[in-house]
Amino acid sequence: MSRALKTIVERLGHRAGVLCCAVLLDLPTKHPLGDGLDAAGRSIFLVGRHMLGTDAAADVAVEYILGQLKDGHYPDVVHPVLFALKASCAMAAAIDGDMEEILAYGERGTGKTHLLAGAALINAELHHRGQYPGVFKVMWLHDSLMSASAKTGEALELPMWGGLWSIKDDRTKAIFSIGGNEVLLGNFVGCKDASSAERLRQDCHMVVGEELVASLTDGLGIELPQWRLAISSSIRLETRHRVAMAATNPGSPDLWPYAHFDVAGQGHPTRKAVQIPITDRLSPEQQAVHRKTFAGNSAMDARLGRGEWVMAERGQPVAEGFNAAVHVSRWPLTPHPQFLLGIGWDGGHSPSAVLGQRQGGPIQVFAALNGLGIGTLELIEQQVRPWIDQHAPWALLDGGASLVHCIDPNMSTPGQATIHESAEKMILKCLGGRIVKGAVRWGPRKEAVLKVLAPRHEGGQSPLLIAPGPDTALLVQACEGRWFYPITADGQVDRTGPKKPNSPFADLGDAAAYLFGWLLGSDLMEVPTPGPLKVESTFSLDPHAPVESAFGFGERVLGYLPRAHEEAR
Repeated sequence: MSRALKTIVERLGHRAGVLCCAVLLDLPTKHPLGDGLDAAGRSIFLVGRHMLGTDAAADVAVEYILGQLKDGHYPDVVHPVLFALKASCAMAAAIDGDMEEILAYGERGTGKTHLLAGAALINAELHHRGQYPGVFKVMWLHDSLMSASAKTGEALELPMWGGLWSIKDDRTKAIFSIGGNEVLLGNFVGCKDASSAERLRQDCHMVVGEELVASLTDGLGIELPQWRLAISSSIRLETRHRVAMAATNPGSPDLWPYAHFDVAGQGHPTRKAVQIPITDRLSPEQQAVHRKTFAGNSAMDARLGRGEWVMAERGQPVAEGFNAAVHVSRWPLTPHPQFLLGIGWDGGHSPSAVLGQRQGGPIQVFAALNGLGIGTLELIEQQVRPWIDQHAPWALLDGGASLVHCIDPNMSTPGQATIHESAEKMILKCLGGRIVKGAVRWGPRKEAVLKVLAPRHEGGQSPLLIAPGPDTALLVQACEGRWFYPITADGQVDRTGPKKPNSPFADLGDAAAYLFGWLLGSDLMEVPTPGPLKVESTFSLDPHAPVESAFGFGERVLGYLPRAHEEAR
């Protein structure tokens, strides 16, 4: 050990041990912000360099460390972490340059979690060297805190990081420390956990996201609004370079990350996608085993084996007979105040609401709203109530006299917080109206779906019309095949119920089925309007004869019935 390095060790006293983490990037040329090159020509970033000091002894110590790395040696006080070519290119884009949002995608086993951590560490070190205030804060997005702990937490605890990461606070924080000093604080956020998702509003210096896409189900681990909200939380704290970086296995090309990060390579000025191949990290023998893992499933082999964005293989579509050219209206559809407005509801952690009417002809669907990782109250406040206020404000008048809620029967079950609260009561409290409980068994719900999609016409129109536009886009995708029956191990279609979990498509499909079941029923669809009061008086000359009394006045009220109901009589 050089005399200068011994001086630094003595200065740090009991904190001595690992003085620096050398993050080594395999780039074509030395990175302009790097500290030097190692024996293989990799760019060196000494994380922890800012804590060694700025005097001559510190400079000499750094020169000694870089010299050792240049000669292919690793001093005891330096822990090296090496990254291969493609991972290094993705990390370099996050360190400096014009890119504001970067996606690293690829097969399983390519080390995407580690490159996120490495890029964040380099930015943290440069943040401290620039003497910006405070520890470098990273908002680390996941679908849930459980996956954050099991995936990211365990990855950071691997030997490759030399014990420099610690996972604390019930495994919701990742802290990188050197010599007893915190360099980086990572706050895990579970985007599908309602309470954890509140952390999306916490200030941070950098945003990183893990597994934007659930490759096995085509669901979303992190939604675009959540990603944007997180980025908005990174604009207030002062730092040298603002960037957001995500990693994922590929999914369907119609999911938001594909277009948002310009995976197709159209040349977006501030967003970039970098594919990380398995050749970056796995040996030829490991690659051979990897390729065999997904053999037999072409979609999973393409996504998780070759890193390609392809549509997932699915079972038989639930919405048999659906044709967007027929069932999606060519013109806007508008709710009419003369008719009852129905809302089909599906509960759980991906609540859905499908709004529609039957205006004397085909069933019309105006909106299909869903919220991943929120509750029914949040769905009402954030989407359903604003939609009604804009498109059908009359439906909320008179205690919601024009609203009918067709609910999942499970929504009548009280919540865990209190037995006095249920999703059903929350709906009535917030919107008014009346409740109709949908069928528990799948058979009647399936029959309702097939009936509205039957190859017939009513008055020259299809029995179902869905309004065009973003409010119904997810329901259209569900009906086009993303709501489907699973395939059993022997290759048979299991029609006992749609594939679950499959959010948001199965949830929207169930909500639509509840709505269709009610709209196809015998209820009158017109809004009740006051009609004339018809009263019959009964009397008898026999003083002992019984008189049928209503309200105690010897009269029987036959009406104050809605006109529509009187006509039906």
